[in-house]
Amino acid sequence: MDKNTMSIGRRCCFLLLPILAIALHYGMSGILLYGFYSFFTNVLQLTQEQFAAFSGWAEIFVNFVLIILFFAVYRWVFRRDRGEKSGLPDAKGTAMSLIAGAGISGVSYLWIMAAKNIPAFQESLFAMEAANQSIESGSAVELLLTVVIAAPLLEELLFRGIVLRSLQKVLPVWISILLSAIMFGAYHMNLVQAVYAAFMGIIAGIIYHKTNRLKYPIIVHAANNFIGAMQSFIPSKAGSLMVDMFSLIMIIPMCYIIYHLLKNNTAKQGYMIKNHTENSFE
Repeated sequence: MDKNTMSIGRRCCFLLLPILAIALHYGMSGILLYGFYSFFTNVLQLTQEQFAAFSGWAEIFVNFVLIILFFAVYRWVFRRDRGEKSGLPDAKGTAMSLIAGAGISGVSYLWIMAAKNIPAFQESLFAMEAANQSIESGSAVELLLTVVIAAPLLEELLFRGIVLRSLQKVLPVWISILLSAIMFGAYHMNLVQAVYAAFMGIIAGIIYHKTNRLKYPIIVHAANNFIGAMQSFIPSKAGSLMVDMFSLIMIIPMCYIIYHLLKNNTAKQGYMIKNHTENSFE
């Protein structure tokens, strides 16, 4: 349906949907996690220390329940849209997304290094480090399932699939991408994380708009998180430095890819998917 002919009621629904979806995410995750905690401590009579051993897996289960929930919402709300392309990711699109994700990791590294020298960000950095240590305290399988698989699937379904797509129904593309990216940054509830998460939201939003495939923002997100997770598996500082240098180098091809996407008006040009025509920025 054209934006100019859409009723006021539908406009309001699409503007409210992003807020309702984010609120649903917070509410459902809290309820489900509390349900797990109550079951293990009250029914199975486990102590808090014993429950802590299962808390990582409980969070993974909750995330996958939410993935199913938001996928159902995504498919139902946009069931009449014909633009979304199905099928396996294209090789060029996958390579583009992996490079973009690695470049985002490089930008995040630069931002964190800069934030360490700003006194106002020290509390946020401390909270972020504590959260990372909590995630990394589990097994490697838990870390990969949580950070590299569940988080990209859930967050891209929510912020690109539902939030961005809903805003695009009412607002110009650029405003929709920026608003969804700001919401994505605020969602992390940490000032330092909010900055680089918003940057990733912009890059993922551009790629989603230009390819019209949600798979590619998911790959971008997964690649970025995987590089961050690699730091937990590399014991030496030299190895960690090599990962950081790789992500910094990837900033250049990432910028070229985004420039190429913005420059071209159709998906047949540049790094895009064959036989797919895109909408130009409004």
